[in-house]
Formats: sequence, structure tokens, C-alpha cells
Amino acid sequence: MDLYLNFHHHTILVRCTEEALLQKLRGEFHFFVSGHTAAPLTEIELLSDAGPPVPTLLAVKLLEHCAVYRQGGTQYVDYFGEALTIFDDQFHRVRIHSGNPDRLFELAFLAVHSVLGQKLDRLGLCRLHGLGVSLPGINAIVMLPSKGGKSTLLKNLLENPQVKIISDDMPLCNQRGQIFPFPAKISLSTPPVAGPLSQLAWHEFKRHHYPTKWTASLAALDERIEKNSHSNRTLLIAGLRLSNGNSSLFEVPKWKMAAPLLEHMIMGFGLPQILEMLLKFNPTDLCKLFLHALHRTASAFNLARTSRCYHFHLGPDRVHNAKLLLDLLYEHKAS
Repeated sequence: MDLYLNFHHHTILVRCTEEALLQKLRGEFHFFVSGHTAAPLTEIELLSDAGPPVPTLLAVKLLEHCAVYRQGGTQYVDYFGEALTIFDDQFHRVRIHSGNPDRLFELAFLAVHSVLGQKLDRLGLCRLHGLGVSLPGINAIVMLPSKGGKSTLLKNLLENPQVKIISDDMPLCNQRGQIFPFPAKISLSTPPVAGPLSQLAWHEFKRHHYPTKWTASLAALDERIEKNSHSNRTLLIAGLRLSNGNSSLFEVPKWKMAAPLLEHMIMGFGLPQILEMLLKFNPTDLCKLFLHALHRTASAFNLARTSRCYHFHLGPDRVHNAKLLLDLLYEHKAS
């Protein structure tokens, strides 16, 4: 069974004999599901077995959860017998082996992001680790670290029916500083019991070395997806958590966005953002890393140059945090 995903003109074909697994991936990437049947640019095959033995090779990386080996254009990521991912650069093919369906799904999800980390850069689109929402004519991009409260902020913002989603976690930015949607999914620590998100079908996302999350496809909220964010003006916001006290949201000079953009866009901290750096790049690939950083720096510079820039100190009152951001969006929205 086949699933075609078209990510801004990069087509990925996912092949699997398990319909339930493909259905979960279809839900995660619903916005990019395509009926396209031409030759894909990347193929990912999911196999419910232990995989072939890894050839006798020296590890090029040894991480806590896996060992990475290379042989020419082929890379083996061995999860110590639990799973095996094989990247074949020559044929643009990825094979993932695991007898555990949850593990197979998790690695397939990460493999899609790992492929996109390189391919989208080549297409001039950089991933930005942050929340993206909009009102008519205006985007708000809020850069927050992992577990910083992006999804909770989105949950409260969606109580307003005019707010649209650009991305829960990963909007895209081109080299002109324009924002493009990446509404893959939404994830929370517990499913909501009220509001628009409570209507979604929530599923446990069991992550092997991280706490379980609850995720939901945004397919049922398709009318709430912002599809023309590239034509909007943008408010670029760097968020920081307050241990207590009152929240504040205030405009800052553009140069004060340098450190947040380095963290959340140029380096791209956040697991799917840097997976390709951990697994795909070796010391001999410094030139490739430099070019990636150069492209991302140009995009980050133009994003800051064309945006109004703010710092957002988020206190513990999450409803009030959403109100502050919503007030700012209404202040700048098109009439």
C-alpha cells in the first residue's frame, strides 16, 4: 500500500503493508497527502521485521539510543536490535525495520522530517521551531523551546473562531522571509475536554525514549488552516517562560531576535529539526553544514527584517498569555 506526500514540490512515497500504520501517517501529514503517482523524489519503506544484518563496519557515531554506520552512500542506524533504519543516498530510499508497530511509526515520522530537513533547504524553505497562527492579513510566529507551551497556547487561541493555524510546531520560511504552512499535527500531554480541539480524534503517540504524547490530525479542522500565510505580514515573537508573575509582550529592536533565530531557526533545536545533523552529517560534511547554515541565516535575516519583532514573557496564567497575543494580532490585522 502506498501513501504519497507532497511537501512543497518534494514528493515522498511511503510504502507499507500495514494499512493502520499508513492511516496514522496520513493523519499526521494530512495537509500534504497527494494523489500524485509520478516518480517520487524519496521513497520510504516500512517493514515489520528485524531487518538484514549490518555489515562489519566501524561506527561513525555512537549515541545513547543508536549506533550509526556508513558504507559508501548507505547509512545504517542500528537501534541496538530494536529497529534498523537504512538510508540509501544513491537511490533516495529509506528502509525502516522493526517488529514493534509503535516503534515503526515513530521512526517513520522522524524519517520524513529527517528527509525534509535537507530537501526543503535545497528548495529554499527553512523550518522554524515555533508556533504559527494568523488573523486576516497578519501572522504571529512564536518561538518557544520544546515543552515551552506552544500547543497549550494554540489550544487557547483557537477558542477564537477567527484564528487560523499555520503550524503547531514548525512553520516554514523562504529566503525572502515569507511564511508557509506546515500543519502536520497537534500534540498535547493530555487530550482537551473542551473547545475546538476536543472534537478531534486523539491517539497516543508512544515514543521510545521520551514521554508519551497525545496527538491529533488537524484534518477535521481544515477550514482553520491558514493556506495563504506567505501573503501576510508577520509578527516575529521570541517567547520566554516566567516562573511566576504577570505576562508581558513588548516590541524590541530587530537585532534582539538574533539569538532566538539562531536557536530556533539556524540551528533549529527541537528533535525533528536536528535529527539530520545527529545522524546524517559526519565531520567530512562541514561544507554541507556551512551551506545549510548560510541559507538559514539569509532566511532568518529577511524574516526579522520584514517583521515587527517582540519579546513575550509568558507567566503561569495560560489563558491570559493567549489573550495578550490575540490582542496584538487584532491590533495589526487587516481591516
